[in-house]
Amino acid sequence: MKKGLLFVPFMTGKGGTETVIHNLFEAYNKVNVSKEYEISVYSVGGSQDYNWTRPIDKINIKYISDRRIVRTLYYLTFLPGYLFRVLKKEKPDFVISTNPVMWFLSFYITKCLSLNTKIVSWYHYSLKRKPVKTLFLKAADYYLAISNSIKEELIQNGVDKSRIYTIYNPIITNGKVIKRPISKTRFIYLGRLDLNGQKNLQDLIDACSLLKGEWSLELYGDETNAEVIKKYAQQKSIKDSFTFHGFVNEPWDKINEASALVLCSKFEGYPMVIAEAMSHGVFCIASDIDGSNELINDHNGKMYQLGHTKELAKYMQRVINNPSGLPAQREIQQSVNKLLPQRYIARFNDSIREILKNRCSDE
Repeated sequence: MKKGLLFVPFMTGKGGTETVIHNLFEAYNKVNVSKEYEISVYSVGGSQDYNWTRPIDKINIKYISDRRIVRTLYYLTFLPGYLFRVLKKEKPDFVISTNPVMWFLSFYITKCLSLNTKIVSWYHYSLKRKPVKTLFLKAADYYLAISNSIKEELIQNGVDKSRIYTIYNPIITNGKVIKRPISKTRFIYLGRLDLNGQKNLQDLIDACSLLKGEWSLELYGDETNAEVIKKYAQQKSIKDSFTFHGFVNEPWDKINEASALVLCSKFEGYPMVIAEAMSHGVFCIASDIDGSNELINDHNGKMYQLGHTKELAKYMQRVINNPSGLPAQREIQQSVNKLLPQRYIARFNDSIREILKNRCSDE
C-alpha cells in the first residue's frame, strides 16, 4: 500500500478547512473503495478544537502553544528540522499540504533526502485574496483545486493545467430535509460573526433592515465579535429579530426549520456552508463571488452583487412573500450530488492514482 502524509498548520478547529479534512477522511472510511493508499496526518501546531480529527485513524499532533507569536517563532526556526525528521522516517510516496511554507519545505527536503516523493498543494483560498509567493507556489509537483475558479487562478499564475486536479470539497449528509416553516420566515446564517471583514455581515444587517413581514435571522458562529454585530443590528432597530446561537458542532442536527440560508462573504474558496445547506434542501442566497457562483443557480438559490443590499433584500423579501415559489427541496439537494462521498472520493482517488502513476514513471 502506498503511503501519503498530510501536513497542516495550527487550526482553530472551527473553520472550513477543518470541515473539509474531516469530511475527506469520513468519506474515505465510509465509501467501499479499494485501499490503494493510506494517509497519515501531521498537525503541526495543534488545534483549539479537535472534533475535525475524529475520522482520522493515523494522526500525529505537534502541540506548540496557544500563543500565535510562539507558534510563528517555532515555524521560523524549528519547522524545517521537524519536517526533515518526519520525511526521513516516513519516506512517503506523496505529501499533501494546505500550507505553502510546508509544501515548499517538503519539496526541497525530499530532494535533499533523494526521495521520489510527489509534493501536492491543496490550497483552500483564492490566490487573488490570499496570494502565495511564486517561490512557494511553484514548489509543488501537483495541485488539488477545490473549485474551477482556483484552477484558473493557478493557471494564471503559471501552473501547467496538466498538473492540476479539480476535486471540489466533500459534504457528509444524512439526507435529512430541513422543513420550511409554515408561518414565520426563518433565515439562517452559518459562519464567523464578522461585520466588515470577509464574512461581511453588514450587507446582511442592512438588507434585513429593509424587510417587511414576519421573519427572523438565526446566527450560528463564533461569538468573538458578537457584540459588534448586536450593536449594529440595534442601530438598525432589528436586533430583536436576531437569535445568536454561538459556535455549534454539527449545526444542521440542531436546525429543524429554515426558509433560506444567507451568505454575504466578500470572498471564499469554496463555501461549504452553501453546499451543506443545499444537501438539506435549503434555498441559498449569497454574494456573487468565485466559489458561490459554482454552486448557485436558478434551481437552488439566488446571487446578489456585493454591497447591493437592496438587491439582497429583494431576494429575501421574495422568500417572505412567496415561500411556495421556492424550488422543490429534492431539486436543491440533487444540485450538490457531485459533492457526496462516493463521487468525491472517486475524484480524489483518481487524482492520487494519477500522481502515483507519474511517480512510478519517474523512478
